[in-house]
Amino acid sequence: MLKAIMATARDRARLQEITGVLVRYGLQDLLRLLGLSALFDKFSVGKTQDARPLPERLCSALEELGPAFVKLGQILSTRSDLLGPEWTDALGQLNTSASPLPWSSLEAQVVATLGDAPHNLFAWFDEAPLASGSMAQIHRARLAEGDEVVVKIQRPGIEPTIRADLRLLHYLAETIEQQSASLARFRPAMLVRYLENALHQELDFSYEAANGEKMFQNFADSEEVVIPQIYQAWTRPRLMVQAFLRAAAPLESRQLASAGLDGSVLARRGAEAFIKMLFDFRIYHADPHPGNVMALAGNRVGFIDFGMVGYLSETRRSELLSLLYAISERDASGIADALIAWSDGDALNITELELAANYFLQKQGSRTLQLGKALTDMLATAREFRLPLPPDLVLLFKALITADGVLQSMDPQFDIIAILQPILKKQMLQRYAGFASRRRMVMLGNRLLDSGDTLPQTLRLVIQRLRHGRLHADINVENISQLGKSLERAASTLALAIVLAATVLALTPWLIRLHWTLFGIPVIPVLLCLCGVGGSAWLIRRLWMR
Repeated sequence: MLKAIMATARDRARLQEITGVLVRYGLQDLLRLLGLSALFDKFSVGKTQDARPLPERLCSALEELGPAFVKLGQILSTRSDLLGPEWTDALGQLNTSASPLPWSSLEAQVVATLGDAPHNLFAWFDEAPLASGSMAQIHRARLAEGDEVVVKIQRPGIEPTIRADLRLLHYLAETIEQQSASLARFRPAMLVRYLENALHQELDFSYEAANGEKMFQNFADSEEVVIPQIYQAWTRPRLMVQAFLRAAAPLESRQLASAGLDGSVLARRGAEAFIKMLFDFRIYHADPHPGNVMALAGNRVGFIDFGMVGYLSETRRSELLSLLYAISERDASGIADALIAWSDGDALNITELELAANYFLQKQGSRTLQLGKALTDMLATAREFRLPLPPDLVLLFKALITADGVLQSMDPQFDIIAILQPILKKQMLQRYAGFASRRRMVMLGNRLLDSGDTLPQTLRLVIQRLRHGRLHADINVENISQLGKSLERAASTLALAIVLAATVLALTPWLIRLHWTLFGIPVIPVLLCLCGVGGSAWLIRRLWMR
């Protein structure tokens, strides 16, 4: 695989540049750990001494290498289930700011994007940047209608470099998975695919604009939460225009008080907004750091920068609901269930996992639970038991931990669990309410029917794998065929039983509401009882005959 990298002429110069930066920061040991020592053997680079800890040196190297590597570091900073705190803490401090570009470097791209010079299109445009990052630069402007806006402009020339970096990272990830079984559990190829998707969305501002528009609509009726309006008519893949918020990033409670704001009210409203994103809208701000959460006049909370959002499926939402409820109720078995469901380990020790869940709760102590600390400890537990969690779940945990930290800075006495508990109880009651229960019953019946249909094929697949797989057994082909026929007969019986049970479960609530009677005797319950007794007798008879 390394030969393939070396043979890629268009990326060779970038590869040499990357290697030079890594070696200059003394990261040869990291390259050896990854099985990539051939890289710095191939490219001779002068070495410099750097006495800082390895995680800090890695962060400096990633920042120098540009947006793709900074984003990779940010993603790794969320993987507390894989990396120790010394690594995640350092990577979490990665600096996404960059030296501002002069307007002359941006003007040609902006004119090509908008079709005219900004001064001819806007009532006012500030050539001095308001902020500058590794991916984009922000400028203030005013529309002809008088609206104060900010214009986000992509830095010119970054796309080819990012695409070259992604190609190289794909090669390296595949090499690592092939050469190191211990590092393969980190699933580097999946990590790079996740990185690629995130970067492709960040390179196209229309994704961020769509996310911001969705959030704007979700909170359109709220007087406490402000999402800046997106001006879709101005939005392009490399340029985006949104409303300007006159606000400040949330500061410490004393600084908020000096500005005439109430930190406790801001924290409560911010928490309620984030919870609403999770459980009502199932789309949430995945990077709610202090620069993206703002305090506005009237103790309103503003959210900006929706380049990174997370989506919750209905299943994931239910899992999150159960986990947070288990944490708030200090339920060790519920926490262990969540870890088991989310892990893909082949040999889990359930007893040890339950002990770990109890130990996790002991670490929280008898004091008021802190959500950020609790989730951090849970990720550490997953790392200790070598249970890599799904990337979307880790992104969610990281967002919750970051949001909790911001809320704590607004109000050091803020207790998000106290706000969560009544909401969780209400959500749990709604989850098992009458309509929801019937809906879940029908869905369960459909799944059982599907399982019954596919079970014979699944058993045939098992038999096929027994014939040609890695299992060693002293069974001749004739016996395997007999075993297969027996299993298929058993599967047919089981499938029929599942179909009958699912049908009864799905139809019972509807039939009971009919209230049919004969001579004053309710017909439906009697028929259901007779069907149940008859079906049980039939199954017992078949089992007895076998």
